[in-house]
Amino acid sequence: MTQTENKPGFISGTVALVGRTNAGKSTFLNTVLEAKVSIVSSKAQTTRRQILGIKTTERGQIVFFDSPGIHRPQHKLNERMMKDVHASMGDTDLILYFVDISLRRDDPFIISMLEPLKKPVFLVINKIDKFSKSKILEFIQFHKEKYPWAEIVPISALRGENTDYLLDLIFKYLPEGPAFYPEEEITIQSERYYAAEIVREKLLNETEDEIPFTTSVKTLQIEKKENVVVVRCDILVESKSQKKIVIGSQGSRIRSIGEAARMELEEYFSQKVYLELFVKIVPNWRNSPQAINDMLD
Repeated sequence: MTQTENKPGFISGTVALVGRTNAGKSTFLNTVLEAKVSIVSSKAQTTRRQILGIKTTERGQIVFFDSPGIHRPQHKLNERMMKDVHASMGDTDLILYFVDISLRRDDPFIISMLEPLKKPVFLVINKIDKFSKSKILEFIQFHKEKYPWAEIVPISALRGENTDYLLDLIFKYLPEGPAFYPEEEITIQSERYYAAEIVREKLLNETEDEIPFTTSVKTLQIEKKENVVVVRCDILVESKSQKKIVIGSQGSRIRSIGEAARMELEEYFSQKVYLELFVKIVPNWRNSPQAINDMLD
């Protein structure tokens, strides 16, 4: 990160968004940035690499790191994802630990990750729009003694409920300093990575439950012509049966994935997009360092 000129009283710091899969970290990031920088799906492990989001106001600049959902790694891909989580928690000024209010459970695994860090941690209780005030208070009480939280904040990331209040609290815990990025920037991820992620989001929404863990997307090419942006992507699967699921009957599913992705990419590029998708079988790609680097770097 490169810092810009310092302004007296300007707040500048970094915040890690951590939690189990589907806790709403990416939805929160998109809501506070008022733009889509991280894909969202109901499927577990949707976020596979650290996504950087930048929120700049007159008060200061917050650099968010949206991390993959915390889980016990079973493949080299998962190990890489968990390295991003540990890096986010170790390198930031503040941690927001997201929990889904519909899942009331102890989580000693995550608490054990937080304890050695010696930095403020907010407990962010998400999806409160689904529950009564008494249930929310009961959930807060359940978690209150689990860890010395700096703050406990119930929110609805999807509806933006209490998110402004949470931002205000974050600013109070961050130090003064210069902005890390120009104020017009909201993320630094590349166009190639964003295009691949949009295709993967549509793939997750279209396929069966067993598919998300075994597929990924790699952008092969983005070519900007006068009247159209040509985007070509590989969809990686691990077997012939998975390829059949992705393609669908007479190509119906891959067409649906492509159409949904193309429409969103046209909004992103503000131009007509020609999107080509290729389904490629790469057995056991989740344990291939080369395949993982191609997709995550």
